[in-house]
Amino acid sequence: MTATAQTPNADIAARFIAASPGRNDPMDVIDAARMALVDTIGVAIGACGLKEDAGETVRRTAAAWQSGGEAQMLGGTKGAPAIAAMVNATYGHCLDYDDTHVGAVAHLGNPTWAAALAVGQHLGASDREVLNAFITGFEVGAKLGYDFGGIANEHGFHSTGIFGCLAATAAAAVLMGLDEDGIRNALGAAATQAAGLTESFGTMSKPFHAGKAAMNGVLSAELAAQGFVAKQSLLETEGGFGDSVVQDGTAKIAAIDFNGPLEITRNTLKPYASCLLTHPVIDAARSLSDAAQGRAIAGIEVEVNPACIQLAGKPDPQTGLEGKFSTAYCTALSLHGYPVSAQDFTETRVSDKTLRETLRLVTLSPAPDRVMTSAKMRMTFADGEVLDTETALARGNPDNPMTWDDMRAKFMPLVEPVLGERSEELYDMLRNFGDGDTMDSIATLMKL
Repeated sequence: MTATAQTPNADIAARFIAASPGRNDPMDVIDAARMALVDTIGVAIGACGLKEDAGETVRRTAAAWQSGGEAQMLGGTKGAPAIAAMVNATYGHCLDYDDTHVGAVAHLGNPTWAAALAVGQHLGASDREVLNAFITGFEVGAKLGYDFGGIANEHGFHSTGIFGCLAATAAAAVLMGLDEDGIRNALGAAATQAAGLTESFGTMSKPFHAGKAAMNGVLSAELAAQGFVAKQSLLETEGGFGDSVVQDGTAKIAAIDFNGPLEITRNTLKPYASCLLTHPVIDAARSLSDAAQGRAIAGIEVEVNPACIQLAGKPDPQTGLEGKFSTAYCTALSLHGYPVSAQDFTETRVSDKTLRETLRLVTLSPAPDRVMTSAKMRMTFADGEVLDTETALARGNPDNPMTWDDMRAKFMPLVEPVLGERSEELYDMLRNFGDGDTMDSIATLMKL
């Protein structure tokens, strides 16, 4: 299905979403969706266990609303699906450890799964129905955000807040059984709410962008189900929110096409708990870590795509959240042998004297022709020796992917401190999601 001059994007998307109940996806698509689910739940539970401030604050606020519903909030009670989706997706992005679709430069898996699970729990949907809804929602967000997501970030709008919202809307619309007109209204309602400012990176607002994307997605579908009428032309190549985000006319939302391989198979999973733009630099620094031990370093030059400097270039991080967006700090962590996991982004670690001495040696250089998934590093030692290394493609990307063994190794340290021996049970259910009837069991474990 391809948009033409006679076929608006909204119509193409509505037809694709409405056809979701008949999905019969190949195993590679289902496996990719399951891996995104394991990743999403793992990092969300990990954040909840660490009592990350953004998630805790949002959950306390949501609990005070005492909303009625059957959707399970992490570490809390049941509530309305829009509210539960907000809480769970906020937790899911607190560690900045959740997946990223590089084409849209957006964290799509977390808000889409948060919306699909919340609505599915509330409506009593089956595993397979929820899985189908997620795959559809992810595809809609990825296709609408393709290329434009990066441009939106460059113009100060967080792509996750925009395309995560549209993805969550599509997933919720599938489970609610909206017809094509209702879907168009839901997407229109979502587009007018989509937001999030990159200037907020390094604060609680960034994970809240994901939470609000999930909430607004569910809310948009609920409004449409009740007869809400929205502007239906906001997703088009001309006009709509694309012209609002990029007002200089240099970029447009593309005509969408749902033919070909699904975008979930091109998703990126994160082996490190920091901004994805730091990952190729981390890989480069890790490759030089052994050579750097016990030696005086004179300087570290890092060549990156300019987006890395814009969005992850904090030179002097003072908090764990700021450290996630400091390529210099992530470089220092890697050179000193730290795994760059959630535990490395605490104020205690960020204030470590040795790490701070090293991060001050890092100089970031923009290379406009360098892709965002690559980086080059030159380390000069005090004795004059120079070592060069380059990351052609950071680990976790589709052509250099994490395996299921890698994912399990990521999941267990995040979840075991919270669920203990029940972690294996949850992992197995998520790993095989769609084959059984596990929605209630998953919700029970989400109570923590």
